[in-house]
Amino acid sequence: MPTALLVPDVLDVPDVLADLTLDERVRAHRLLDVLPAGSAFARRTAAALHGFDVAAHTERDVPRRLEVVVPCGRTPVRREGGRCYAAEPGDDVVEVDGLPVTSVLRTAVDVARFCPRFVALPVLDVAARAGLLSPVQALVRLDDLPGGRGVRIARHTAGMVDPGAESPPESLVRIRLDDAGFPRPQTQIPVPGARGGLLRLDLGWQERRVAVEYDGREFHDGWREQRHDGARREHLQRLGWVVLPVTSGDVLGRVPRLEQAVGEVLGREPRLRTRRW
Repeated sequence: MPTALLVPDVLDVPDVLADLTLDERVRAHRLLDVLPAGSAFARRTAAALHGFDVAAHTERDVPRRLEVVVPCGRTPVRREGGRCYAAEPGDDVVEVDGLPVTSVLRTAVDVARFCPRFVALPVLDVAARAGLLSPVQALVRLDDLPGGRGVRIARHTAGMVDPGAESPPESLVRIRLDDAGFPRPQTQIPVPGARGGLLRLDLGWQERRVAVEYDGREFHDGWREQRHDGARREHLQRLGWVVLPVTSGDVLGRVPRLEQAVGEVLGREPRLRTRRW
């Protein structure tokens, strides 16, 4: 059954768009009915339609307006729950669930230009990890937009993209480390296991044997997991590694515990800033 049919016929376009509790695809299908020809869903809406998580930690459970690019010269649609931008989609349009959506590459470039970095980098990391985005392609595309709005920060964000990041919090850890002025860390560092095979550390500096590992669990699952974690830490210590565990509070909070801990181990003074996320 087409997604648009999930909306009762008694609801017209303004009603559907104003109801931000409805599924994003449902609202997009109804908005499509009144969009000018050549329009395409873009930016965070496009990223969400492509399957990427674009909800920042400050916006969980907060519905978002639909974002659309409308060809220059066409009259943008003004509706509550939607936001139109004058831009040329060009050949960067694909179909997703029957909707015109900017391509992954165009979406990644737009997200990097117009969204906060704590939204953009996790999206670009996931796209790169899935093999859907080449950071080089993104940088080449940005080279075609010299002086454009958001291009400078987008180039920096695209240069940070790492397909080794396995979760949005790991991407946010790298943003904090970058802001603090530390060298770019390597991701998924291989280390010999105690019984053969390889362990992989989230990120760090292999030549210094310093790693940062994100632990999103609030509680350990049981004594077996605690015992395993303890044995792993002891093994890494025997190999000379210093592993700094970080929690969601360290990553999302405003206190620079992460930066200070890394700076102490690396022997570098972190460049601290007031976090506003």
